[in-house]
Amino acid sequence: MTSDIIAIWAGILGLTYLAGAGLYFEIASSAKRRQASASHGFGRHRLQPVKVRHSR
Repeated sequence: MTSDIIAIWAGILGLTYLAGAGLYFEIASSAKRRQASASHGFGRHRLQPVKVRHSR
């Protein structure tokens, strides 16, 4: 009985650790993307409209 409870808690803690590590790396990578665009001084690039050729 106690070994089952220990195994369940180990699984819960392991999944929590993986979720925390995933969130940490996601936040770190989004911070890098924000710094990279701001370091150039341009901010976000505006999308240009697509030119469509009409066939005749």
